Amino acid sequence: MIYESYYWRKELLNISEKITKKIEVKKNWSDSKRAKFEQEIMVGFYIIRKLMEANKLTNKLCSTSISCKIYISKHAKIKRMDRYAFFDNYELEKPKIVKRDLKFFINQFVHSYLFIPIIDLTDQESILKMDDEKISEEERIEIYENGKKELLGIFVNSDENKDKYLYEIDVKTIIKIFQQVGNCVITKVDMTFNPKKGDFDTIQYDGRNELSEEVKVLIDKKEQQNK
Repeated sequence: MIYESYYWRKELLNISEKITKKIEVKKNWSDSKRAKFEQEIMVGFYIIRKLMEANKLTNKLCSTSISCKIYISKHAKIKRMDRYAFFDNYELEKPKIVKRDLKFFINQFVHSYLFIPIIDLTDQESILKMDDEKISEEERIEIYENGKKELLGIFVNSDENKDKYLYEIDVKTIIKIFQQVGNCVITKVDMTFNPKKGDFDTIQYDGRNELSEEVKVLIDKKEQQNK
């Protein structure tokens, strides 16, 4: 159980800064850099999971819906030896936009089966050259290596749903989530005893929540008295 969330949230903000610096890709990633990025993402979502389980996040934040792309599997069973042949395994040409909650993505990353950073060209000149069917494969590789590239997102799925779907989530969405959680400070907790489970149900709020009308009236009265 987490007692003081500050240190966990601080680490999450540090991770978000590290990921932000990786968006601009100046040269091809080494295996060690890919591994480091995967570690940062997984640790980040694990921190969110622990904060959520410790009731250190607002209920509103925990129920956040996240937009992503989803690709349907082409096969009934994705074999372990073919796991990285995702172009052949999923309908990548037919994406669908769906929404999933924060807990869903925590499970995808913490229990990931596939984890593939999406790094692609972003300058239109290079993209147009790559679309030219007349160029050779060697020319295509040279254009890709010399063009402006960015880390755009991540392909991910878990052991549980790898045979059904592949998900794509924008890296900037992940950074935003990490920052929101990192800056979440609980200022109020409502507790109601639940006899069915023999424990309290809680609702957590942070400082950004609107004050109730009753509290606003009391504050106005207090300010008037102090004038």
